[in-house]
Amino acid sequence: MTPLRLKIIQAVGEAVIPLLGFFYFDWSLYFILLFYFIDLIATEVFTYIKVNKVITFQRINYSFQQRYSNLILNSILVIVLIALSHVFIYSQQEDIQFQKAIIEFIMYEEPGFPIPQGYILLPLVILGNFQQYKNMFVKSNAYRVFSWKKLILSRRRALLIALGGAALGLILVQFLVIPSIVYLILMTIVKFYVDVKLTL
Repeated sequence: MTPLRLKIIQAVGEAVIPLLGFFYFDWSLYFILLFYFIDLIATEVFTYIKVNKVITFQRINYSFQQRYSNLILNSILVIVLIALSHVFIYSQQEDIQFQKAIIEFIMYEEPGFPIPQGYILLPLVILGNFQQYKNMFVKSNAYRVFSWKKLILSRRRALLIALGGAALGLILVQFLVIPSIVYLILMTIVKFYVDVKLTL
């Protein structure tokens, strides 16, 4: 199976989960964002791992500052994206209690499956990112030829697109009453594009 096909399959799977949650399990938009935040952070961690793999294998001699300054900038963008998303949710739903919502997300149980999803979801997301790293980066020998700068800049483009989407959502919510499903569909489309086109 080609790397592109694997990307598409994984992207479809990650798009279906929140849509099923919204339509069949009554997940809120913030509930779905928390799912995306876990994946966002896991992807950022594996970006660090990929960059270090490339630098180690290709025996590139860079100082700590050269190696990590761009990665740290990407991590700052992740923090800004999460913060902006919280401002958006608060603008849409002013009575939300974030701490309570996070606890409910972690302790959420599906009928007939009495295990809090927080104990299952995190390992699953990490496993999914690890499988992607193993199959599309290590087994394909991508680390032998990829530029570590290209990895970082591709990730940064993905984060900037997500930030643009979050900023647009924040602007729209100030002036228009838009159903949550519209925001969810837009989020899903953007994430699908990022996963297929900008994930190395």
